[in-house]
Amino acid sequence: MKRFASWLGLLAALAMFCTSAAAYSIEVPDFNRLEADLRLKPVQKAQYDIAVAASKRALMSVALAGMQVKDRLSAELAKPYPDLNLLYRMHEEAYEMAAPNFREAAGEWERLYRLLDKRQVEAAKRFLRDNLGPYFSGMV
Repeated sequence: MKRFASWLGLLAALAMFCTSAAAYSIEVPDFNRLEADLRLKPVQKAQYDIAVAASKRALMSVALAGMQVKDRLSAELAKPYPDLNLLYRMHEEAYEMAAPNFREAAGEWERLYRLLDKRQVEAAKRFLRDNLGPYFSGMV
C-alpha cells in the first residue's frame, strides 16, 4: 500500500509539472501589430518601446524560471525518494523570481497609458488582455 501511495504521489507530481511546464511556454506577441494600431507620436513611441522591452524581460524571466524548474525537477525525480513538496516550493520560487519583472512592466505600461488617448489605451489594454491574459492581468 505504501508503494502505491508513493507512485500515486509521483504521478500527481508529474501531472502538476506538465501543467506548470505548459504555463512556461509563452509566445511573445506581435508588438509591431499593436504599434501600427496605436499610430504613436514620437514621444509616445519612446515610452512604448520601454514598456515592450520591460514586457519581454518579464516573459523571459518566466521562461528562465521554467527551465530552472525543469532541471531541478529532473534531478529530484532521479532520486530514490523524491521530495514531492519541492514542486510547490519551485512554483513559489518561480513566481517570486518573475514577479518584480511583471511589476516593472506594469509600471511602464501605466506610464504609457498616461501619454495615450482613450482609443489608444483601450487598444493597448485589449491587446495585452488578448495576448498575455493571465500574465499581465494587473496591467489591463
